[in-house]
Amino acid sequence: MNGYDFWTRTVVITSKDENLTKAHVRCLESRLLQIAAQANRAVLANGTAPPLPSLPEPDVADMEYFLGQLRLVLPVLGFNFIQSRPETGIEASTAPHGASSPVIVMNPVGTIARAKEIDSQFIVLKGSTARKKGTPSWTSYKLLRDQLIEDGKLADDVNPSLFVFTEDTEFNSPSAAAAVVVGTNQRGPLVWRTQDGVMTYRDWQLAKLKQAGVKLPGV
Repeated sequence: MNGYDFWTRTVVITSKDENLTKAHVRCLESRLLQIAAQANRAVLANGTAPPLPSLPEPDVADMEYFLGQLRLVLPVLGFNFIQSRPETGIEASTAPHGASSPVIVMNPVGTIARAKEIDSQFIVLKGSTARKKGTPSWTSYKLLRDQLIEDGKLADDVNPSLFVFTEDTEFNSPSAAAAVVVGTNQRGPLVWRTQDGVMTYRDWQLAKLKQAGVKLPGV
């Protein structure tokens, strides 16, 4: 036993050809710790990272390709600790993907929440507020709200009835974000709207697909 009794999930990474040498593994370990630290999505138990070993240039290229594959596969499996956080500031607004993502809002029950979709991720922006006291019928995403409080991403606002988002916060769906903001079950695609109030988030998504030439049944 290694003493890490706080583990709840483990992911084992192998190569299909079983051709990773000890130097390859040290290279991957060093790079993964570096990438995870930059992503800042998880608390690393490793206090230090091993230095990058000296590898031939073709081997370095192979390891970077291997890392690229991990970046694709791990988020699908629910491990996002090496996934870069999307930019939400000037960098995002000037990038091609950011330019087509308007700020969307919802302002029910005294809250003021702003969000953006960036790289297919739904981000509630820093400074948005959420209701502290949920409705008795609230069932969805209560544990998520509690986790955000524990992580310090939701903190007490100057208004004692509200929380405030202390940083840009990623959600896996607009419904999850809306439920946390309002403290009740919500149909996110319909309650988030563009700032001018003309389109729902769902309307904007459909318009974006239509603009891209994607034809949906019944639309």
